[in-house]
Parts: sequence; C-alpha cells; structure tokens
Amino acid sequence: EGLVREYHDEGVVPLTVGGEHTVSVAAIRAVDPDVVVCLDAHLDLRESYAGNPLSHATATRHALTVADEVVVVGARAGSEAEWERAGEGDVTVVSPDEARGWSPSLSGSAYLSVDIDAADPGFAPGTGTPEPFGLSPATMRDVVERVTPHATGFDVVEVNDRDDGQAATLGARLLRAFVYAHADG
Repeated sequence: EGLVREYHDEGVVPLTVGGEHTVSVAAIRAVDPDVVVCLDAHLDLRESYAGNPLSHATATRHALTVADEVVVVGARAGSEAEWERAGEGDVTVVSPDEARGWSPSLSGSAYLSVDIDAADPGFAPGTGTPEPFGLSPATMRDVVERVTPHATGFDVVEVNDRDDGQAATLGARLLRAFVYAHADG
C-alpha cells in the first residue's frame, strides 16, 4: 500500500499484477478512488472466508471501506448474504449478459480491477475459481477501454499457471489495452 501510494502521489497511475485478489485492497487504499469497477465472476462481498477477514472472497467488501461505490461487472456467483449486500445502493452488479453494452456513468476517480475469473473459463481456465457463462475477452477489453478514462489505478489478479498461458495472455492483453487507452486519453 505504501509503495503504491508513493507512486500515485507522484502522479503515476499504478498498474498492479498479482495472484490473490487482496493485492487490489492495498492498491485501492493507496489510490483512494471514488468508485471501484471490478470485472469478477464473484461478488467478493463476504465479511470473511474460511475464518479469514482478508481473503480473495472479501476484496469487494474491503473496497467499500474506501470507495463510495463498487460496480462488479460479470458477477455470477455469490452467497445469499453477498447478493443481499449487493442489493444496497453502493453496489451495482452488471451481469455478463448486460456487460457487452454497459457504458459506465462514473463521476470522480475510479480504480479498475480485473479478476481474470470474470472471463468464461473457456477463454481463461488458469484461475483458482472458474465459473461458467462468463465474459468474452472482447467484452472485457471493451469494459476496460470504457472505464480507463476515469481510472487512476488498475490491476489484473487471480491468474495462475494451470493452463497453457491462456489466462496470462488475456491478463496481459487487458493490461496493454488499459495502457493504450490511458495513453490515448
């Protein structure tokens, strides 16, 4: 968090690449955005997971302690309590079907987090918690490009090596799309 904050305070847009989704929590705290947009298959709104209050399943809840609003694009899995929490006014869920045409109406600064499991596992099987019926790579790229003009930080997380590089390649391409879109902005 401290290192990311130093770069952010110098005017650098931090790009974080990580494994476990809690990497995002530190970066979000450092950047202090108004809105967090997260491409994710899961709501990640749990208070704790397996007794751990800081786990990949709690990342969105932690983001809400910093940002005024969270938008989860591509969510299709969560506990009953998470879906109830997602129904509150500070959380917006954009389903995979809605994501293709989704256009953000963001005011203020945004942090963009890409959990690679937002992708349909046919495109990115290299993740710890794959969920079927996810986003296509083209839809993910389009969302990244639409959010980028508002973004003051970005990450790609939850990529592992359980495939032949598909998930890593997709993550790298989304990172590149963010960099190119940010440079054009």
